[in-house]
Amino acid sequence: MSVTVEKLIKDFDMEVLVEGKKNIEISVNDVNRPGLQLSGFYNYFAPERIQVIGKAEWSFLEDMGMELRRKRIDKYFSFNLKCIVITRDLEPHSEMLIAARKNNVWLIRTNLVTTKFISKLTIYLAGQLAPETRIHGVLVDVYGVGIVITGESGIGKSETALELIKRGHRLVTDDAVDIREIDGELIGKSPKITIGMLEVRGIGIIDVASLYGLSSISPEKEINLLMHFEHWKDDGDYDRLGLNNEYEEILGVKVKKLRIPVRPGRNIAVIIEAAAVNYRHSLMSDVTAVDIIEKRMDSIL
Repeated sequence: MSVTVEKLIKDFDMEVLVEGKKNIEISVNDVNRPGLQLSGFYNYFAPERIQVIGKAEWSFLEDMGMELRRKRIDKYFSFNLKCIVITRDLEPHSEMLIAARKNNVWLIRTNLVTTKFISKLTIYLAGQLAPETRIHGVLVDVYGVGIVITGESGIGKSETALELIKRGHRLVTDDAVDIREIDGELIGKSPKITIGMLEVRGIGIIDVASLYGLSSISPEKEINLLMHFEHWKDDGDYDRLGLNNEYEEILGVKVKKLRIPVRPGRNIAVIIEAAAVNYRHSLMSDVTAVDIIEKRMDSIL
């Protein structure tokens, strides 16, 4: 995963002081403030990072003599830099402008203070460079719990999502779930083309936001549960006590998985609501329903 310098400039609405090479890609989510480098120390220098020059670095250069400043800047630009961002709308030194043009390096500027810019940039890069995959399913937000519904085509995933929307819950995406892993969490969202759309067999594609309001959809959601629909089998080995802990690994993150048998007359939407509430309860308490039953049995005996 990577992001181009041009996209970075557009997303942060930054000013281009010197235009560098086209289609330069940033593929690391760390930044570097080159204070040590401008003093002449280059051990462990990472030129592949976005370089950020704030008030401290600018003042350090300002206090140098012109010849020393030119020498230090030329040395700094001799590395294969991706781009340099000057914060606080500071005016770049003429030596830096010359070196940027000579080496065809992007030199850009923002009016944000350095710490705020780095904070926003770090969050932005974490999202842009996160590992990503796509799975077939429906992602809904039920009582604040992100639930991915999977199962073979035609089993009723979208119809169940529609019922949940009518009950006040929110749709994130139907049919395809784009998933990113950020700091050990899985964030699901919809492909851009199908945002807010739901396919119901026999009706077609419906615009959920237009029919049920903007509050019925969500742009993205952390994934907490995976519920797999399968056709009911009379001899199926289904969990009846809630003791089976099955997980599925997505992008290296384990997600709790529930297998839900489906047959006519079974209210799946209510079951999903119960699963969401039960999940929230499990985060706050280690006591399960089975533990309570066993305690009651012990008291009787």
